[in-house]
Amino acid sequence: MNLAYRDTREFVPVDADKGLDRLTGAMVSADSLAPAGYTRLPKCKFCSKYLESETNIGTCGASAHEPKFMAYGDMTAVTCEMFAD
Repeated sequence: MNLAYRDTREFVPVDADKGLDRLTGAMVSADSLAPAGYTRLPKCKFCSKYLESETNIGTCGASAHEPKFMAYGDMTAVTCEMFAD
């Protein structure tokens, strides 16, 4: 799977456009492709329960609340107990 640096655990953001590659120490563009083998960061857009309604905006289908809460695809889900691949 081709992942952008911003979607990997090996990316340390510096600002909205760039960050550090944790393994090499190099400054990289957040949108450039990360090398193969980098770990995918849990984000709503990768969750099987995320229901996208517009580009990068949707709802969390795992939520027990009604109405379901709004979520955006790039939201980090590292601590989400409902995250499912």
